[in-house]
Amino acid sequence: MRSSVDVHNYLLDSDVPHELSTLPGPLRDLADAPDVLGLPAIAVGRPAVFSDSDGVVLVLAPADAPVDLQAVTELLRRPGLRPVAPDQAPGVTGYLLKTVPPVALECRADVVIDPRLAGQDVVYTAAGEAGVILKVRGTDLVKTTDALVFPVTRT
Repeated sequence: MRSSVDVHNYLLDSDVPHELSTLPGPLRDLADAPDVLGLPAIAVGRPAVFSDSDGVVLVLAPADAPVDLQAVTELLRRPGLRPVAPDQAPGVTGYLLKTVPPVALECRADVVIDPRLAGQDVVYTAAGEAGVILKVRGTDLVKTTDALVFPVTRT
């Protein structure tokens, strides 16, 4: 299984400035991070992982905004996309589902980032393990993941 060390090494190799911060305790879900860490929900990217026969799609959206799967499937023209089950995530991505980072996955993944998140100066998101959070500039996150930036949330 992968960890935040893999995320850190990937970002170092890609020359992406970032920070990994140890949290006072593990977060069960990044949706809780704004309240726990005193951050605006729009600055916290909660991962959602989907797959189909063409591979994996990782969507980052603000912590308080549910991902609109129909918008994702239409954007990518992949009607067979389905959420990855928690027990399947480690075998597919190398990480537990709630901690899947946007980089350093075991598989190739298409990344989609909601524009409200991508436009943030600083984004906080999953770092590959519970109790650690990744801090990275929004522009760097988009660039290093080669993400599509598109509205994919229900508001």
